[in-house]
Amino acid sequence: MSDFLTFLYAHYIKPYLDTRPMDDGDIFRASLCENNQTEETRKDVEAVVAFAAAHAFLLGLRTGAGLAEEGSRQT
Repeated sequence: MSDFLTFLYAHYIKPYLDTRPMDDGDIFRASLCENNQTEETRKDVEAVVAFAAAHAFLLGLRTGAGLAEEGSRQT
């Protein structure tokens, strides 16, 4: 990931995700991921989650920008 995406994930996306409440299913899946891995595997999973979250955020920005452009064309 680029430096910007790494910064964005560390200072915006991850803190936001950490404050979101989890239901029982989320807690169960998180505990499975956290308790059944080695330290090295956990780092790999965290890297994949960071990559996916940052790119999902960017996709949301692009989609939102596209929707705004589409809406302005129809008026």
